[in-house]
Amino acid sequence: MVDLIQDHPIAQRLDQYTVEELSQHLDTHFEQLDPTKLANTSPHEIGLFLERLELEEQRVFLRRVSEKMASSILAEMDAENSAEILSVMREIRAARIIELLDPDDAVDLISELDESDRIRLLSRVSPKVAITLRKLLRYNPDTAGGVMTPNVATLQADWDVATALEYIKKVPQKAENVYNLYVLDDQDHLVGLTTLRNLVFSKPTQKISEIMNTQIQRIACLPETDKNAVASIMAEYNVIDVPVVDEQNHLLGCVTHDDVLDIVQEAATSDLQQMHGAGADESIHDSIIESLRKRNPWLMMNLVLAFLSASVISKFSNQIAQISYMAVFMTLVANLGGNTGAQALAVAIRGLAVGEFQTGDGWLICRKELMKGLLNGIGIGVFGGAITIFLTHNVLMGVTLMVAMIITMVVSGLAGVIVPLFLKRFHFDPAQSSYIILTTLTDIIGLFVFLKLGTYLLF
Repeated sequence: MVDLIQDHPIAQRLDQYTVEELSQHLDTHFEQLDPTKLANTSPHEIGLFLERLELEEQRVFLRRVSEKMASSILAEMDAENSAEILSVMREIRAARIIELLDPDDAVDLISELDESDRIRLLSRVSPKVAITLRKLLRYNPDTAGGVMTPNVATLQADWDVATALEYIKKVPQKAENVYNLYVLDDQDHLVGLTTLRNLVFSKPTQKISEIMNTQIQRIACLPETDKNAVASIMAEYNVIDVPVVDEQNHLLGCVTHDDVLDIVQEAATSDLQQMHGAGADESIHDSIIESLRKRNPWLMMNLVLAFLSASVISKFSNQIAQISYMAVFMTLVANLGGNTGAQALAVAIRGLAVGEFQTGDGWLICRKELMKGLLNGIGIGVFGGAITIFLTHNVLMGVTLMVAMIITMVVSGLAGVIVPLFLKRFHFDPAQSSYIILTTLTDIIGLFVFLKLGTYLLF
């Protein structure tokens, strides 16, 4: 039995099921669910609930809803999970669900299937849908072509406003978005953009070419464009979708704002998890074996690097044995170095991700981080040294700690920038386990500086 409570206010309406109520029907295989109440429940809420069930329970639940509802639910779920559900459905029902999905959502699901299942399923859908999906499947899923939808509302430049408004009444069921309307010439080249608002407030006799924005080429992208670059375009120009064109400027489709939100969320969670050595696509619902497979390589790397830190301490074991305070305060130095490096690392990775700077700006960024580390180090070091003198009544111990903090924070700040820049320079993902590498470096630097200074000043 799944014990879940969903507090979203929408889920608390009396004509909808909450996640907790859905969980209570697991033992009866959902036979007692009220169809009307279930139909009123948000597909997003149901998707969250289903992602916590076993595959067979997911299949049984989706038998209780219409194909239209099932398609909406699967579109809200993780594509890999949705593909697993499709693979255990009857092929005819799975094909009908695919036909009801938006093409970009359908491709996300189909691309996760085994090749044999993909071929078999595509043979079941209508020929028109199959042609569209096969075209989209040619594109890399991490590019604009891989996330775009071909269902776009278009107008002809030589139409008048009255004709355009009449045409729009016929396309809402086909196009994902009719707010932005792309304008084509007689050879289907993208020449402009207008909006539904512009049409409504324009004279019926005005030509579309007179009211369109011709600067659309500034935001149009090729299908091979990286999807993260598409997200950057949308953020920079504050638009709700981005057109995708071929090299001859023929409109192929557009990337919509909901897909970009998914891209941004995926990139943010992937970077965060990779920084700490977890799998980029790891989920809390992954099996234990799958999580171990993704985490163990980086933990083994961390263990090897940790031995380097331990070897630094072992070199000064005699000094630590003679002055026990050194063992106490060396952890402070290492901790501050780690935090300083992590701050610089977070800023650097964000800057690289959103295009605030490139690897060619490395010297300028390093110089700024050096000054930040120096000023922070002086402030923190003087304060930490004063407390040390007060606690130990040993001026040299305080001076040792102060100088070690200053040096460590300067070097750690630089390392926080250099590590991601180095990875980027050699075409590695800057977010990939940067944190593990950085913390080991800052530990080694901090421990060595403090213990070496202590050896000179205290013995």
